[in-house]
Formats: sequence, structure tokens, C-alpha cells
Amino acid sequence: MISHLADVPFFRDELAALHAAEWKHLYADWDEQTALEEFLNQKADGSLPATLVLHERMELLGSVSVVFGDCPVRLDLDPWLASLYVVPQRRGRGHGLELVQAAIELAAAAGAKRLHVFTESAQKLFQRCGFEIMECTMLQDVPISVLFRTLQKPDPQRHGGYS
Repeated sequence: MISHLADVPFFRDELAALHAAEWKHLYADWDEQTALEEFLNQKADGSLPATLVLHERMELLGSVSVVFGDCPVRLDLDPWLASLYVVPQRRGRGHGLELVQAAIELAAAAGAKRLHVFTESAQKLFQRCGFEIMECTMLQDVPISVLFRTLQKPDPQRHGGYS
């Protein structure tokens, strides 16, 4: 099941720790507390920023966010698909694709016309989801690819698949 993090707040601390461990090397002055503060400012009302959580009952499987200002070297672009994370023991089962699709639907429903993402290593995954390469650049001395996807207005008859 995919839920807004604001609707399953008991995952916040665990997710903040996982996100900080995974991406701290890309952001100066970003840590677990900062991640937690970002989560606390999010709502489940369809607005952005927002984080979606993939879970089975009380087990966290993964997450994805749609945020503003995610890439310090491209502050002219918004919004961003960010923090795509699947717990290691659940990788390779299509959960990443499921989360990316949910983020695309969330961004489109919020009125975004384009969605951006940067990645160190998942360029092919995002290209399979319709993202196109915009540029390759550096962030904190780490090579990254910046990609974008043009969004369609959501079908009002289709629910995004998350609560």
C-alpha cells in the first residue's frame, strides 16, 4: 500500500534516518533532524511538498517525495521527484517503479507541468518511466544526471493508488 507520510507518521523517524544515511553526502548541512523537519511540514491534502510511503501493514518498504529546490545546482527547476528509496531486502521487485509512478501522479494532480529528478545511478530506471536526460553535472563533487518528464493532466476518473 502507498500512503502519504502525513497519514502514517509512525514511519517518520525511521525514514528520516534512512534518508540522511543515503543522501547526506549530497547536501551540506543536511542530516536526520533536517529530514524529519521537512517531513513534519508536509500534508496529505494533495499539495506539494509531499512524501509517499510504500508499506505492508507496519513494515516500511520504501518512499518517494515530490519537493521544491531539491537540486542545489539547478534551483531554477521545480518540482523534483526526490528521495526514491526502497529498503535493500525489497529491491528488485518493482517497488521503485511503483513509487516513481505514484510520484508522477501526485505531481500531475498538484498541477505540475514538468517533473525533474537527479540521480547518481538510477538513470535507466527513470528513463523507463518516461524521463529524458537534461544534463549531466556535478553535485558536491559527485557526478549526477538531471532528467525531466513532461506531465499530463490526471484523469479525474483515476485515483492515484495511495491513501
